[in-house]
Amino acid sequence: MVGLLLGTAGIARLVGVEATLAGRIGIVAVFALTAIGPWGKSDEIAATHPAWTPARPKIVVLSGWLELALAILVLVPAHVKIAGGALCIFLGLVSPVNVHAAIKRIDFGGHRAGPRYLWVRLPLQLLLLGWTYWFAVRLE
Repeated sequence: MVGLLLGTAGIARLVGVEATLAGRIGIVAVFALTAIGPWGKSDEIAATHPAWTPARPKIVVLSGWLELALAILVLVPAHVKIAGGALCIFLGLVSPVNVHAAIKRIDFGGHRAGPRYLWVRLPLQLLLLGWTYWFAVRLE
């Protein structure tokens, strides 16, 4: 995730894209990639959610579509702040799911490692949250 975020933003800067737009391109790359995961593995990802969550596979697929739509809207100047803010809220909402999956040792995407997985996952989500806030919400 960090490589994709920094790599796409860095390449955009190398070809002359302004820094703020390059940062948003990094956001699009990460969220577009994470958005497609639920389409092929919705049942596996749904298993990471608490059992009391209603319609887990449907929520997972809908969240993928939401991620993709918001990622695209980050590139639209008229919608960048609201899309960036919504992505920040989204990251805040998925963090408890990751905590639950790690503590319960649900075998998906590193979760089998248990709480140690959080030492990797949560800082990455915080980085993405800060990046999204900086390049999509906090505007001059």
